[in-house]
Amino acid sequence: MKKKKITKVLSIIAIIVVVLVIGLSVGMGAMITDQVLYQNKNNDTVGNSIKQLAEWGYDLDGFNSKYASIGKEISAAAEDGNEVPATYFDNGGDVCVILVHGAGGDRVFSYPLAEQYLDRGYDVIALDQRGCGSNPDKKVTFGINESLDVKALVKYSRETLGKEKVVVHGQSMGGQTTAIYASNVTPGEIDAADAVICDSPVPGMEYMLRSIFGDDDPKEMYGPVSDYLMFTCGAYMKIANGIDYKDGDTIAQVAKDELPTMIIVSDKDKTCLPEKVMEVYDNVASPDKTEVHIDCEHIKGVFDDPDHYMTEVTQFLGQFDLR
Repeated sequence: MKKKKITKVLSIIAIIVVVLVIGLSVGMGAMITDQVLYQNKNNDTVGNSIKQLAEWGYDLDGFNSKYASIGKEISAAAEDGNEVPATYFDNGGDVCVILVHGAGGDRVFSYPLAEQYLDRGYDVIALDQRGCGSNPDKKVTFGINESLDVKALVKYSRETLGKEKVVVHGQSMGGQTTAIYASNVTPGEIDAADAVICDSPVPGMEYMLRSIFGDDDPKEMYGPVSDYLMFTCGAYMKIANGIDYKDGDTIAQVAKDELPTMIIVSDKDKTCLPEKVMEVYDNVASPDKTEVHIDCEHIKGVFDDPDHYMTEVTQFLGQFDLR
């Protein structure tokens, strides 16, 4: 009788422990998911761009005095209903370049790159990624949903602006968005760019989260704590938000990329390690792919050596009559 009673008590305790563990895991998953998807909550992404450009010595006032007069606000509807805000610089060019900024900033951070294209006669569209600037969708999904915005602007460039030739150029997380976009369109279709350029693309959603959880320590990134956090966050994100890490795996996704693609590697990069960016390049399916190495820190090539940077870019684009 005592044995049965002890067994019953132990069973109840075990059930309570299981319930507590599940509850804790769900709560942990919800908390991390909120921090990941809404990472820019209470974050001044507009101010961040201005501050970072100032720290890097970029003359934003000079850009505005030179090109603000040809810039106008536009928007395009993505297939999930999101209205994509952007600035279109009508330079009278034959080719329109869509610029996709990185994490934590807004479209203004793309202006140094915009200036280089505008100086060379291109038209430019600079957009606000989701969770940034004036984009109405506040969730950051590491290129998964953001790629729909790029697709909408490529289509807008052709249908509304009448541009036959369109290029997409992304930096950092914008490079990831660009790579995922290129991997989910069909060459020749109206929403497919003629070429894409990915400058130091984030190698994957899971990789970046593991980097955060493991504090960039390779052992900790794939240790038991990181595994647990990735599992709880991944399960909750997929069930509650319909977002799957795999869809944000840049390295895996580019195996479907059939567009002409340039991958720019920042050789001193400590954010998106050169070897990981090279994995992105190696896995690009397109036969028309080019890798370029710039002796700089993360996405600083266009700041440190703009002439060399743009020479490589225009040489690549020239192969496809996009100059």
